[in-house]
Amino acid sequence: MAQAKKKQATRTAKKQTRSTKTTQRQGQARAKQCRRTQCSDRDRNHIYIVTAMGMITAILLCANAIMMMV
Repeated sequence: MAQAKKKQATRTAKKQTRSTKTTQRQGQARAKQCRRTQCSDRDRNHIYIVTAMGMITAILLCANAIMMMV
């Protein structure tokens, strides 16, 4: 039995260009995904409060260490 040769792609093959509709759909999908991953105002405020409390704690800890050394 004779076997047919497999067609191989050459390096000079023309690349396909993306249509504008495809890129628009991808942009919309990315925007929708970003909206899903964004945190709400309540979560954002919680992050700010926790960060501020952590910074205050660090300052007080450093002040305490300085007072112990004196």
